[in-house]
Amino acid sequence: MTLARIGAAFSRHLSSYKAEAQAQRRIARTLLEDLRPFVPPCPRILEAGHGSGFLTSGLITLAPRVFWLNDLAAPLPDLAWTLPPVRLAGDIAQLALPQRLDLIASSSMLQWIPNPEQLIQRFCDVLAPGGILAISSFGPENFPELAALGLPPGAPSYRSGAALAAALPAEMELLAARDDAIPVHFPTAQALFAHLRATGVNGLLGGRLRPAALKAMMARMNREGDLTLTYRPSYCLARKSGQTGVTRKQV
Repeated sequence: MTLARIGAAFSRHLSSYKAEAQAQRRIARTLLEDLRPFVPPCPRILEAGHGSGFLTSGLITLAPRVFWLNDLAAPLPDLAWTLPPVRLAGDIAQLALPQRLDLIASSSMLQWIPNPEQLIQRFCDVLAPGGILAISSFGPENFPELAALGLPPGAPSYRSGAALAAALPAEMELLAARDDAIPVHFPTAQALFAHLRATGVNGLLGGRLRPAALKAMMARMNREGDLTLTYRPSYCLARKSGQTGVTRKQV
């Protein structure tokens, strides 16, 4: 799936995403809690892949003096801005990035990038000394229930926390890298696939099946019961070599 198709899929379901994407909301909250102790006052921040603004709403509480917001397709989140953000619309892997940033944060986006390791290198290059990189993605075991049914991976670039950490250049100090599991339960297979559709993911999953095959699969899932979809988020937090004046706190 091309980035253009990914952007179109999420744009079509933007109105339903906020209500359905509770796992992504939780991931953004966790990432914010991880990064908050390390960020200097009045930081220069870039958020890559802001989407509906789950992470954005927390980042604005850090009182950034400049805030760049990137997304492939979504409009700027409707938030109470003290200072208007600078919009960077388009493919973050291709855009010119602002320099000497204090924080680059991205939640639940890197899995859609064809080469996330290359993008992580670009992010680290534009951090100021002491700058923080805070990213979350999804690991290779994301949606194991769907993999057991023979469905393809939901995104092209799943990476574990360890793999994200391994992509860091030598000048980055690793502060934390880990994986988690968030099970989401559904009453029926129809509700499960409606959740995928509402979050824009069905183009890589159920959307690849012919209607008759999908109907048969859902009937089998309903008979077997225990309809769970397990998200496997991965996290990585790192700091660029240099003085920050911020006390290190283990995450």
